[in-house]
Amino acid sequence: MRVSENQQHQRIPRLGSEVRFGDGITAGRIRALNDDGFVVIRGKKRVRRLIFPYDSIAAIGNRVVTLRSSKAEVLEKPIQNASQEKENTSKKQFIREIDSHLAFDNPNRAERIARITLYLMSKRLSASEKKQLKKNLPPGIRSLWAAVEQPGTGQYFNMSDFLVPIRKQGRLQSMEEAFIAAREVFSALKRIMPTVEAMEISRSLPRGIQEIWESAA
Repeated sequence: MRVSENQQHQRIPRLGSEVRFGDGITAGRIRALNDDGFVVIRGKKRVRRLIFPYDSIAAIGNRVVTLRSSKAEVLEKPIQNASQEKENTSKKQFIREIDSHLAFDNPNRAERIARITLYLMSKRLSASEKKQLKKNLPPGIRSLWAAVEQPGTGQYFNMSDFLVPIRKQGRLQSMEEAFIAAREVFSALKRIMPTVEAMEISRSLPRGIQEIWESAA
């Protein structure tokens, strides 16, 4: 076992020590000590490997290590937070990509454009097409889509009907800039969709909007 300078300032538990949560429930036993923390093996039939930093220790007694956090705080909230973090990350990556390609250096502005573009797109697609599209999106993008998705089926509108709201929401100077902005949203969307689904979406769009979709990378 290597002991770093950081560990010198921490109380180091012993291998094999029992670990208990702050509420007294047994977490398992220590099976490894690392530079930044220790590994606890929990369970026999359904084994679970938990890693704790040394500063998570509240007390060290006679072969018993007590943690600061309760079982619920360690085993339940992190799972929810990890899922939420993954969802937020995928959404942030999607918005960041749009922001980067449009050279805004303003994620909020990029998100406004993404939202209005997806909103208008959802008004154009049929119920089955929207369902299939949503199925193929990562969780973070799916939640973004769900926030703007409109009920109903296949409402028709022309190129101007599509680009004017994007120009206004994105505070863009021209219809050409709105076209480019919509194209970048479509590009980011197509990169995370299966090719077959992207082709199906293309066939469902009116000619003007289809042109933007097809021109997207």
